[in-house]
Amino acid sequence: MTRYSMLSSAQAIRELALSFPQTYEDAPWGFPVFKVGANKLFALLIEEADRVELTVKLTQEERQIAELLPWVRQASHIGRYGWVTAEVTDTETLAAALEWLRESYWLKAPAAVREAAFEGS
Repeated sequence: MTRYSMLSSAQAIRELALSFPQTYEDAPWGFPVFKVGANKLFALLIEEADRVELTVKLTQEERQIAELLPWVRQASHIGRYGWVTAEVTDTETLAAALEWLRESYWLKAPAAVREAAFEGS
């Protein structure tokens, strides 16, 4: 993936994350994280010169399937709590990462916010 494509992938992830109600970007560890409501983390974004990685929380069933993919691994430090890290390298991995970003938001957002976000979907 070219540098431009990686920047485009990171931008697509950032735009989707910030499109959900009551979300904001923070950087408590020196890289972007996305939170909803009162400081509820739902995604971490690693942007480096040669790669883009997205860490998200998934349901147990989704996580078991995702971890079968060669570009997905259990997340460092928080993996035991249901988080995975996906390396985004092309349009297929980006599409999966964006879908998992939606799921992570759904799992972490307060119920009232979550229902408003996906009303009519």
